[in-house]
Amino acid sequence: VITCFVETGQHEQIVAYVKKVGYQADYSSLLQSMLASNPDGATNFAKSLLQVQPGSPPLIDVNQVVKVFMEQNRLQETTSILLEALKDNRPDQAALQTQLLAMNLQQAPKVAEAILQMNLFTHYDKKMIGQLCEKAGLMQWALE
Repeated sequence: VITCFVETGQHEQIVAYVKKVGYQADYSSLLQSMLASNPDGATNFAKSLLQVQPGSPPLIDVNQVVKVFMEQNRLQETTSILLEALKDNRPDQAALQTQLLAMNLQQAPKVAEAILQMNLFTHYDKKMIGQLCEKAGLMQWALE
């Protein structure tokens, strides 16, 4: 059934179906196959898998999602997913905040600068990010 949803592009139906029947799918594999043919669909699917429902954990670990997307060099999609997943700015997300900023500072400094300007995150490794800002030529952010 899940394969049919993937093949027909009904990504939003997968989460509803899985929750209804209590099936534990291999979401990493699903995301990998979707990413090749439909990056936008895979991105939206990943976001829906990461949405936390009260009393239950996300359907996939955010680190698995990052791994799948970055193995395909999908920085833009990974950034979009992480911005949504990290929007609560929690201390336990410090490593992911650091990873998000570091990836962008190394590959897309203007995106990293925009993220820093939005002041969304406060728990990242400031020393490491400061050094990467300096390497990327973002001296004002390096000083801060």
